[in-house]
Amino acid sequence: MVGGVEEEFAAAKELLGCMGSNVVYCGAVGTGQAAKICNNMLLAISMIGTAEAMNLGIRLGLDPKLLAKILNMSSGRCWSSDTYNPVPGVMDGVPSANNYQGGFGTTLMAKDLGLAQDSATNTKSPIFLGSQAHQIYRMMCAKGYSKKDFSSVFQFLREEETF
Repeated sequence: MVGGVEEEFAAAKELLGCMGSNVVYCGAVGTGQAAKICNNMLLAISMIGTAEAMNLGIRLGLDPKLLAKILNMSSGRCWSSDTYNPVPGVMDGVPSANNYQGGFGTTLMAKDLGLAQDSATNTKSPIFLGSQAHQIYRMMCAKGYSKKDFSSVFQFLREEETF
């Protein structure tokens, strides 16, 4: 997600392709960052929703792998459930399978959600769920999750019984 002068983007596109497979020109300077914080806000919200649904299902007696399979063939399917599931033992090769090591850090997610919050304030845009996600990830950082992947929100919810 790149913002800037379109001719400069075109000249740098091949090099940018070394950083990721999807290189998208977004418009003027700042629009790439705008796209990134919007995407990461949605990602945080969907990860929290996935973690909450999985936690509830497990507490209701469902097998986590079975619940993930059902979610992923139903309308609740999303990247957080089918590609990056936050529940240990459901998927291999994701941070939840490695004590939430690696991946995209909780601190970075909290930072991006703070940028989204600031942008929403500046543009007078309501982001009710984005604001709640920001508070959850800030609380996680304060409670020792700062160095873990952002999908550790599942573990955080499992430990928090006061919500």
